[in-house]
Amino acid sequence: MTNKTIALHASLEDPDTGAPVTHFVVAQYTVRTLNSPGCQALLQGYVSQSAYETGKRALSHIAVEIPTGVPEGVDALQWLYEQVPLAEGALFGAVPVNAAEGI
Repeated sequence: MTNKTIALHASLEDPDTGAPVTHFVVAQYTVRTLNSPGCQALLQGYVSQSAYETGKRALSHIAVEIPTGVPEGVDALQWLYEQVPLAEGALFGAVPVNAAEGI
């Protein structure tokens, strides 16, 4: 059985408030199919996993460009959670948060 990734963990700071932002969830994604295939994931950042789980507002948003499109036949959301930590930018190297584990 494979663990389902539900978020990414990274230690960042909100540039407007200076507050720590550690829990990132994919809120939206866009897939480009014409001219320059690829996709973009928009992640919402929360102070903590518990802040997200209790319905607090997101503190920040990060858009991540993925240079390839989502392969056919895969769970797009799970694929994005695998690709975002590999893409250059603020969430490079982020750690997956699995449904069974949490952080």
